[in-house]
Amino acid sequence: MKPHIKLCFIGILALSIILLGTTAGLAYNEAPMLSKLVKEGKLPPVEKRLPVKEDIMVVTPVEEIGQYGGTWRAVHWDPGMGNLKMIMYDPPVRWNRDYTAYVPGLAKKWEFSKDGKTITFYFRKGVKWSDGHPFTTEDLKFWWEDLALNEDYQVIRPPWWAYKNGKLMKVNFIDDYTVSFTFDAPNWNVPYVLASGFWEWEPLMKPKHYLKQFHPKYNPKIKDWKTFQDKDQWWQNPEYPTLFAWHCVKYVPGERVIFERNPYYWKVDTKGNQLPYIDRIESVEVTDPEVRLLQVLKGDYTATFRGVDNPRNIPVLLERQEAGGYRVILWQNGAGGWPGILVNQNYVGDKWMRDLLRNQKFRAALSLAIDRNRVNEVIWNGMATPRQGTISKESWHFRSPEGQKVYKEWANNYAKYDPKEANRLLDSIGLTKRDAQGFRTRPDGSKLELVLDITGWGIAEINAETGALVKNFWEAVGLRTVLNAVQGTPEEGQRQTQSTYQFRFAHCAEMDLWTYPDWVFPVRDSRAWPKVGRWYMTGGEEGEAPEPGSPEEKLIKLYEKGIEEPNVEKRHRYVWDAIKIHITDGPFYIGITGDLPQPVIVKKNFRNVPDFGILGPWAVGGPGNTNPEQYFIKQ
Repeated sequence: MKPHIKLCFIGILALSIILLGTTAGLAYNEAPMLSKLVKEGKLPPVEKRLPVKEDIMVVTPVEEIGQYGGTWRAVHWDPGMGNLKMIMYDPPVRWNRDYTAYVPGLAKKWEFSKDGKTITFYFRKGVKWSDGHPFTTEDLKFWWEDLALNEDYQVIRPPWWAYKNGKLMKVNFIDDYTVSFTFDAPNWNVPYVLASGFWEWEPLMKPKHYLKQFHPKYNPKIKDWKTFQDKDQWWQNPEYPTLFAWHCVKYVPGERVIFERNPYYWKVDTKGNQLPYIDRIESVEVTDPEVRLLQVLKGDYTATFRGVDNPRNIPVLLERQEAGGYRVILWQNGAGGWPGILVNQNYVGDKWMRDLLRNQKFRAALSLAIDRNRVNEVIWNGMATPRQGTISKESWHFRSPEGQKVYKEWANNYAKYDPKEANRLLDSIGLTKRDAQGFRTRPDGSKLELVLDITGWGIAEINAETGALVKNFWEAVGLRTVLNAVQGTPEEGQRQTQSTYQFRFAHCAEMDLWTYPDWVFPVRDSRAWPKVGRWYMTGGEEGEAPEPGSPEEKLIKLYEKGIEEPNVEKRHRYVWDAIKIHITDGPFYIGITGDLPQPVIVKKNFRNVPDFGILGPWAVGGPGNTNPEQYFIKQ
């Protein structure tokens, strides 16, 4: 075994021991509402509901051992309930609480073959769905064979990470608790991808014993997929068994949802108390952010982690916390660019404008023309840090001194306000002619106009107000700028996917570029390289190939090297190499400010919430990575 592979295995084993090592000898306890059901013969004893002893996951409380009971009154703002799903974060592999490593979750460990092509997951034995049915690889087989590979059902398809060199992985169901994925080339990224938010694991989490009754293969009475699709909504369907700490028991469309504790949840605290501590989560649907703010100020919610996500509300939240009976915990937003502006490198329009957007000196001039201190004062009341666009400074890529050095150089790149230098750069690329109004023209004397899309990405009002400032800054160096309000319209998404935007506002944040590469590596169609990203995603069938020798071609090659590299430290170095391309050839997205606090609102007796967390980039699972199952309401 190679030394680095051996180290990888040892690290995983050590983490598993830390999480599992204190179960021996514990007598298990349960919530009073479950004890009552056991006495009535409606539930088996807690020992029979938990996994086998050696596979029970032990969670160390943040402050203290909690108390059972209570209802967590919460809020969501759309039927998808993304913010509530982040509370239920329980994938096979998960981020730890301080974002320094991936640790075991529903899977107790994972192993790679020596060549890195095969990964084997070992799931905890004895885990049960919330209705008591055993969770086994039969459920994963149902996802893979009956849904993902089923050409008749196009809603659930093989995920993007299942392909390597354009070839689909092979899945081997070894026994009830062991499954392996085999790829055409080394793919050391897979366990970490499964730790991303809720969305990468959610398509795999299919209770076969429940869903097969709606599947045409298992039920001849089912003739189409509509019923299946309607039932396959665990967050709205009270019949749907889950593996999370809570499961849905009531859903009123457009009004509220109630989740109740999962009597078969597979975690305990360090005293052997089955988690979660809190009996129920009752969440109301409130679409208007101003109404949510007013309700928070009145103290209507027990806890909300994204209900008031605008840092500009922090002063009033702090001022009213005594009257509202809550406390404000300032977590981090984690944005390296809020707001940030994407510059389309694959613009679909006239060639002259496309070439201009791809001109490094032009992008540098746009960045130098922005007075970031002014934006910080006007938009954020000085709460932010003026900076170039980056990913999250808290990212594990930057924890070493060398990583910090690379990060600081990136954050300072063309971030100084220097309109004189901006004018010089614009003149140097031939934009010397002016029209009667003093704006620069194209070399042929025709009108030159920049179009900046105002999106809802990172709060529309923040973007609209910043857009007005940016327009003034760019016009001060002779660049006529038009603000294009597309937030909330179909055009908002279409101009990205069709690559017709020139500039668009964005919220730039991410903690791991190997699982969410979009900001630095052009392998998706959602950031500054819509066409090249599409080309990579589709194996060359759609989009456009990167130009030979271009920054995007170099970045793609680095990305492919990185995901075939097993050593974490070497993977960080590939990230730094990619960032250096962004420094020398960028900026490809222009950051303005960042590093903002993010308010978390909890009642004074809502405990075990850590002081530090990150809520901007969702891929790291916050607040789920802090184990909401050990939050409790103190009596």
